[in-house]
Amino acid sequence: MGQTVSSPPVAARESESILRDETHFTLNEIKKLKTEFQKQAGPGYTISKEQFKMTLQKHVQCWSVGAQYLFLERLFDAFDLDRNKTIDFREFIQGLSVFMKGSAEEKMELSFRLYDIDHSGSIEPKELINIMGKMYSAFYNEDQSKKIKEVVEQIFSDLDINGDGSLSLHEYKLMALKEPLIIDFLEQFLIVAPH
Repeated sequence: MGQTVSSPPVAARESESILRDETHFTLNEIKKLKTEFQKQAGPGYTISKEQFKMTLQKHVQCWSVGAQYLFLERLFDAFDLDRNKTIDFREFIQGLSVFMKGSAEEKMELSFRLYDIDHSGSIEPKELINIMGKMYSAFYNEDQSKKIKEVVEQIFSDLDINGDGSLSLHEYKLMALKEPLIIDFLEQFLIVAPH
């Protein structure tokens, strides 16, 4: 007798359907991404930061290896919602959905998480200086720290509405209106696949 090809277990199909409903991906896209994820996944069906970077490096363009490294590090942390230092398939799909196909509002929230290094729910000046300093160092040979600090001080002076020394998500959204480049940060890294 010939072997029959079995269909995915009911739980797996239901899980994929739920992810389709929760994200901007089609069922077919989710299945393809699952195959890619499984190539890297460890025994707990999760991927580490290094595995994440290996999986996404071909989909992320950067002006330097250092910038790509930094961006993927921050993207991993933004996707790792439970902060357990691994990403499960649900976190992977939900994060990619926003990164690749999300609305402006969703991308704004994701970019906020990129800058919120300590996961406090707000962005402090030191976090913005840290990220901007690392990104600028990929462009400029000379030290830009003074200029970056001035820009960050001006942003906080203009937008820290409640004067607590940090930017909430609401204040960050106001910053996006004033400095769209900060939000466009995500778009600069995405390689759009040809249709």
